Amino acid sequence: MSMNLAGRKIKAPYQLVKLGKVSVTSVKASYKINKDGTKTFIQEPVTEEQEAWLLKCAMGHQTRFVGERGWSEIVRMGYDKKPRLIDLETGDVVDIGGDPYDLDNADMAPTKELILSNE
Repeated sequence: MSMNLAGRKIKAPYQLVKLGKVSVTSVKASYKINKDGTKTFIQEPVTEEQEAWLLKCAMGHQTRFVGERGWSEIVRMGYDKKPRLIDLETGDVVDIGGDPYDLDNADMAPTKELILSNE
């Protein structure tokens, strides 16, 4: 749900949700050196429990980040910080109060009255 100020769609551009530990399966690759000096390429699946985060964007896109490398990417891109509200049609930053994490939050009641000053 988003606030509507004179026909404007105002939302947070993203929301970061911690998913906790999830099972992640990856493929471990290595070489085995044979007695005759040749190499054999070996692939084996490895399952680990790693921390995960879900990045929800205002237009419906979602990206999952996993492990220490995922967290470093979140910090690098600045998604670990609290987002500012934006107008989805123009992209302008809107400085108004309220909860910025309004993405798909069905239990929030719509704003009935909102008074803005012209200053």
